[in-house]
Amino acid sequence: MNLSDLQLGSKGTIKGIAKGCPKEVHQRFLDLGFVAGAVIAVHSISPLKDPVAYSIYNTIISLRKEDAKMVLLEAEV
Repeated sequence: MNLSDLQLGSKGTIKGIAKGCPKEVHQRFLDLGFVAGAVIAVHSISPLKDPVAYSIYNTIISLRKEDAKMVLLEAEV
């Protein structure tokens, strides 16, 4: 599953970044703390459903769905 699949109020654990992710975007994810084992949750969704705000390490980060699809994770139940 990828980050864009998470629903409001749900969270997951990051497994990694997709292989097809552009190098610059991959590095930006790492700079923001999107590393394997990090817990991330959907904080809020914009009225037009894109972008979506995520909570990771007590920080709110907004991502476009296009970029969120590059983050692979395991959903928590």
